[in-house]
Amino acid sequence: MPRSIDRRRFLELGVASAGLVVGCGRRSESPSSDATNRRMRYRPLGATGIEVSEIAFGAHGVDNPPLMAAALEAGINTFCTSGQYLDGREETAVGDTLKRIGVPRDHVVIVTGNPPKPTDTVASILADIDDSLRRLGSDVIDVYYNAMVQTPAEVMAEPVLEAFERARAAGKVRHLALSGHHGGMQACLEAGIEAGLYDVFFTKYDFVSYPDQDRILERAAQRGIGTIAFKVDAGRRKHEVEDLEAGGLSFRQATLKWALSNPPVASVAVTFSSFDEIDECTAAVGTRLTSAEVGMLRRYADEVRHRYCRFCSTCEASCPHGVAVADIMRYEMYATCYGRGDEASRLYRELPGTATAVACSSCPGPCDAACPFARRVRTGLLAAHRVLA
Repeated sequence: MPRSIDRRRFLELGVASAGLVVGCGRRSESPSSDATNRRMRYRPLGATGIEVSEIAFGAHGVDNPPLMAAALEAGINTFCTSGQYLDGREETAVGDTLKRIGVPRDHVVIVTGNPPKPTDTVASILADIDDSLRRLGSDVIDVYYNAMVQTPAEVMAEPVLEAFERARAAGKVRHLALSGHHGGMQACLEAGIEAGLYDVFFTKYDFVSYPDQDRILERAAQRGIGTIAFKVDAGRRKHEVEDLEAGGLSFRQATLKWALSNPPVASVAVTFSSFDEIDECTAAVGTRLTSAEVGMLRRYADEVRHRYCRFCSTCEASCPHGVAVADIMRYEMYATCYGRGDEASRLYRELPGTATAVACSSCPGPCDAACPFARRVRTGLLAAHRVLA
């Protein structure tokens, strides 16, 4: 049987020197030795009083009642979506499915939110919340998040904060969350801690990016802020690494174990597309990383570190054409790694013409030198254009 290791042992095996970002927290629970007796486990979401399943249902692209029913049967009680996904149709799918299945509302945790817009007012945000409640078929949203924030100013946007307080006073929302996976994310999380107004972080978290994030999440936990993580697979580019899962390893299980080995992380949101994926992910609950899995994550980090865009936007300041590098690379990821090609192409077409990668073919590529991760940015943009255009 593979030898299991905890998070501290993960460091001792040299993962940090190989570029994997890890912390030193230690789990007190012992893994189950009998796979047939595994059950979903639950953790407190910070100081909210909410218990969330260690695996959450990431409801992007979902309109599959049997799949959601299987997730509930597996013990998943947390469903994460957004009012912006498919213009609200995904919230509708979640609400309709939960109603059809007949699960009591107090048996599930609903997480949803919207990104800030320059034209936002208190009234427009309250209207967005009401629209979400209507689509979800619910009287209350457990966690409402300020989505896709990129600057501390967006963290502290007065319309968002005032609207939330009014909605909470009216009993329409329970807790305010901060969400991001763009450039400036770490600064936004720091601002969220200092603000003292956010109860939850709904954030990207992986073993390759953001070297300070473990420290930030630990500080958040000390302030009673709970964390739900997503995109823990560092770009989902396992198809680019030959024989990565040789020997029966599961890259997805290893990334989940890695994220859940950090005590401040209460849950990891996963986008499911099949029953087998639910079985695969829930089987990771209650188990620790093995040395073989550590080796797999190390190898992945080594091979994708200079190909994997962190969407930090640092290189964009060097672009003479105003190309939206972070957005384009995110859309490319949707298309090539998530199977969402039509949506990705639509989003790419919606970019202003000067923001697309058309100009990159005749540009010398000053963005390459500006990337803090030594990526070949211009090459990546040209490849993304071929996929998306």
